Amino acid sequence: MGRLGLFFRCAFVFASLFLSSGLFAAPGDYLGLDVLSDRCGGAVSYGEGGRCGTVRGKNLELQCRLNGACYRLNGVNVYGQCAVAGQPGRLRIGRSDWDLLIVPLLSPPAIVPPRRVCVDPGHGGRDMGAGRARGNLEEKNLTLDVAKRLEVLLKRQGVEVLLTRSGDQFVALEDRSAIANNGKCDLMVCIHFNAADSPRAEGIETYILPSQGSSSTARLHSPSAKDKKFCVNNRHDEKNLYLAYCLQKELKGLRSAVDRGVKRGRFKVLENADCPAVLVECGFLTASGEGARIADGNYRQAIANALCEGICSYGGRKK
Repeated sequence: MGRLGLFFRCAFVFASLFLSSGLFAAPGDYLGLDVLSDRCGGAVSYGEGGRCGTVRGKNLELQCRLNGACYRLNGVNVYGQCAVAGQPGRLRIGRSDWDLLIVPLLSPPAIVPPRRVCVDPGHGGRDMGAGRARGNLEEKNLTLDVAKRLEVLLKRQGVEVLLTRSGDQFVALEDRSAIANNGKCDLMVCIHFNAADSPRAEGIETYILPSQGSSSTARLHSPSAKDKKFCVNNRHDEKNLYLAYCLQKELKGLRSAVDRGVKRGRFKVLENADCPAVLVECGFLTASGEGARIADGNYRQAIANALCEGICSYGGRKK
């Protein structure tokens, strides 16, 4: 065999190993729910005319819907990278979602309890963020309020806290991750509130950076050139995912909170964070009911409590 032939043979074997490991699933590479149930030692059931499938096993309840990209994993909504395929009564999920989403959450990576956490109150100064006419609420003030409440709670747990801002000042997005990096923080949590044109939009969602080559949740079927970009934070994908899951699990338990799930988005503030990092949208200021709750200091304290619980759960700390 010539050198060129040997090169291509080695390249083929190398690619095959990556595909079989699930690091790069080939387009159209899907696993049936029956295969997943066998791997988990569980059982499959279907509802809604076979369009909704459930896999139940030890420590696992996974629900998905035909043509949907959202999985409900042990009670928490988590978005994948491709739509559920198949036909009613015979659903299949993407191998990449199984390997890069479900498995890491069922078997979380080894986590060292965080000793220093960067808490990033979104916006500030001339950047007011989202606003709400009734009550004259501004996102920049609400995020800082929640961040300071969270700071107190984390310090009680023996965790050092580094705030990207402690007052009403403007901090550039790239400077926020730099603060976390220079402070050698073990993780970063960016706090935000949402807004929408429709007053019906409500709920809490937690974002992590998409892995290299993957698109954001909002446009799974329309990838762009930006999706090919490698970011520093991509190195922490599994830990990002697990941290987001732990936070979302606690936040969805808040009074009347709608679980909008764990999603992926190319937020600049996350790209260069050299530690696990997430961005949490803690509710919609523009929703009548949710906006009124957010205006209440007791509810913002509940948000801070949930964030602290999620961070403690991520690090294996007992409160």
